[in-house]
Amino acid sequence: MLKQRRFGLAEAQRGLKIFNAIPLRFVRVDLNNAISIAYETKVYAYDAYSLDCAVRHAAPLLTLDHALERAAMKLGVELMEVWNASLHLF
Repeated sequence: MLKQRRFGLAEAQRGLKIFNAIPLRFVRVDLNNAISIAYETKVYAYDAYSLDCAVRHAAPLLTLDHALERAAMKLGVELMEVWNASLHLF
């Protein structure tokens, strides 16, 4: 989004600060399940890794990728909404 000038450096740095404040827990991916998810939902394997973790840990998914969002809904994964009026993302 910086390259496309959809927002400036200050907004990107503010977003990074917010991102760094999110408590993250690293978990192992079940690769066999992720491959099945990729096949079933027609998403890239790296997207299926996130979906696998969300399904197995009953965790919500935060994404701006519409294909990943559709796949998550198909699997019954809860989605977290991101909306910022100043960035006009939605």
